[in-house]
Amino acid sequence: MRKAKQWLVLGLSAMMIAGLAACGNQDSGTQDKGNQESGTQESGSGEADSQESESGGQEQGEKEDPVTLEWWYRGNGVQKDTELVEDAFNELLKTYPGMENVTVHFNCYTGSEYKNSVILAQSASQQIDILNTVGLDFAEEVGKGSFLALDDYIASNDTLKAELPDWLWELGSIDGHTYIVPNYQRAANMMYFITPKEYMDKYGDLDAMREVFQNEDRDVETIAATLEAYCVAVQAGEGSGKYMPSLGTSYSTQYGFMDRYDTIYGKFIKSIDSDKVENIYMTEDILKAYEISAEWYKKGYVHPDILTISAKDYEGANMMNEVSYIYCMNNQAGDEESVSRYYSETYGFEVYAVPIFTNYYITNTWAAGGNGITAKCQNPDKAMRLIELMTTKEGTELYNLVVYGIEGTHYEKLDDTHIKTLEYDGTQGGVDASYAAMKWIMGNTFHAYLNQGCKDGDNELALEINNAKDNDTSDLTGFSADVTDIATQLEQTQAVTEEYRMALESGAMGDDWKAYYEDYEGKMNNAGLQDILTSLQGQVDAFKSK
Repeated sequence: MRKAKQWLVLGLSAMMIAGLAACGNQDSGTQDKGNQESGTQESGSGEADSQESESGGQEQGEKEDPVTLEWWYRGNGVQKDTELVEDAFNELLKTYPGMENVTVHFNCYTGSEYKNSVILAQSASQQIDILNTVGLDFAEEVGKGSFLALDDYIASNDTLKAELPDWLWELGSIDGHTYIVPNYQRAANMMYFITPKEYMDKYGDLDAMREVFQNEDRDVETIAATLEAYCVAVQAGEGSGKYMPSLGTSYSTQYGFMDRYDTIYGKFIKSIDSDKVENIYMTEDILKAYEISAEWYKKGYVHPDILTISAKDYEGANMMNEVSYIYCMNNQAGDEESVSRYYSETYGFEVYAVPIFTNYYITNTWAAGGNGITAKCQNPDKAMRLIELMTTKEGTELYNLVVYGIEGTHYEKLDDTHIKTLEYDGTQGGVDASYAAMKWIMGNTFHAYLNQGCKDGDNELALEINNAKDNDTSDLTGFSADVTDIATQLEQTQAVTEEYRMALESGAMGDDWKAYYEDYEGKMNNAGLQDILTSLQGQVDAFKSK
């Protein structure tokens, strides 16, 4: 397929090459943004490029000048074999049409390092050609002019356009212009209530709990009453060391029973059933959950040291211990039977995994981010070609090299689609591996080999979920908030929240929770809460009115 494809003819139209190159050679401070986004260019340049391509420029022996692309992304940072893998990557890259003269340098930083490293590099005008948005604020980067608009390129490349669904392209767009090629993975997860089968069989009613959890009209009180009855029965049979996670935690995160919502910015959300912007820690449901958590704490259903213990020591595989939680909440995908089987094998004892919804929800944000070309990139045509290879079937071998490393050194090939990674058994390696990248950050996960941490059918299930007709999809797809004028207030309210959040969520304040919340609310207002709500609400209303 590589031999048949001529990049300068099919991958990028000659006119688009001229348009992108013209943008890339301009200084970002003087570049005409309107011309950039509309793809305008000086007349004649496209024709010249087209003539060179049609006459077989490189095939007649002409050689392009060497090009180095600086690719910045979040991951495990520089590892023992990063340079080794980079060399192998570049050797393979030169076998792809249009990339014979290109060398790529990996600028990989850990999650804690990435954003600050990008900011410093931008301030110092350091070369960044391809910028991955995982760990960055996508809207903020677009607002700063960090990215080129890619609309004309995508329109000219049918193969790349068809690789991703329309709703995902929208998640890579702001105000009608596409700035990144999104990384592709499963679009949504399901939340599951997971409890030991032994406990449920002895003390619970699985059908009744399933009916309560999956009821579209469920409320906090009904959920709480169902969980409390189960806990009382388990404690009576197994001892008082059997606890529940606090209800407050289940209503301040999507890892729980909270209704589905979109993230407007930070901890400010909009429920699927409402147009109102709220702080996630100040909704009507969370107030009721705070109250019930305080009651549970007094009754002994919540661990007395809830503020100091680590939940992971009591949930999951630890749920059969003498002192433990009786259930936990996990996000996963698949039907109840298959997910129950998966966690039973993972934990070492049988569990029930009850989905708390009957369909999937695709939110307005895309956690997997994507890769975009910076406004200062001097070789945007080459950068786009690299992104294309990371996204389409053509670049499968190259993509897996950057994800898993070198065959024989970092993994063993079992067949065309299966490998065994030599240093880790999970779906991805960590910073302690000699080399490992995160497949969901590097490009299209549907072209990734399956290692021992993956299951056959994972990709088919993910595509089934992504394309399901009964999915709920956000009505804010493509929305990104501008927080320039409320940055100080956001920082101040976040600091206040960190001071109060855990005590309220846990229920550890007991009867004093209401006074504690009112103190929290007062400090939030003083920190600029209303300014934030007014600004974000106005932006949401304006977006929806379009």
